Amino acid sequence: MKGGKYQTCAFHNRRSVLTSLVITNDPVSNSLSVKGCFELQERCLQNPLENLELTCGYLLEEDVKCLSQYPRLGYLKHLNLSYVLQFCISLEPLGALLEKIAASLETLVLEGCQIHYSQLSAILPGLSHCSQLTTFYFGRNCMSMDALKDLLRHTSGLSKLSLETYPAPEESLNSLVHVNWEIFTPLRAELMCTLREVRQPKRIFIGPTPCPSCGSSPSEELELHLCC
Repeated sequence: MKGGKYQTCAFHNRRSVLTSLVITNDPVSNSLSVKGCFELQERCLQNPLENLELTCGYLLEEDVKCLSQYPRLGYLKHLNLSYVLQFCISLEPLGALLEKIAASLETLVLEGCQIHYSQLSAILPGLSHCSQLTTFYFGRNCMSMDALKDLLRHTSGLSKLSLETYPAPEESLNSLVHVNWEIFTPLRAELMCTLREVRQPKRIFIGPTPCPSCGSSPSEELELHLCC
């Protein structure tokens, strides 16, 4: 994984059980062997990981492939890949990981990964099986209107979702990649209709974050809305 200013490969304790691994970036080579961290974790841990964070960098093809290969990752509850750029790699291994952890995953953060709609189909089958998912962040990715509709339809079985975020469709963006609100507003309504055909959402945010009017970002405490 490339990018960033520092490296962290840290284990965190909860109730004396080692359950969390956080990996960020290397200050010297500007890269990090995710495989190396997992091999260290395999030697040190006797318990499955519940939380995995890989944040702020470039995820290499071999890094993604190793995610689904380690037995200790089979019971993840929280997976955070925020701002790990994935626009130029295959997401089939990530889809395989989602299939593997579908029975336990509660939080999935893919915010700001620059995932392109042409890559989306690789993760949809795995995502659709994550029946315990309560929180899904997918904002700041490059999605067309058709891709977002497809994504929303694949969440039909995710009845426990209580907070979900999605980007504005690319059809609503101007040449500066800013939202054109006249175009965006009816498209957002169309997306909500698509979603309500398959399930009733609780808290959902579709559009740019933070809100350009009030500056707020989606969270468990915020009643989500578009105030502009």
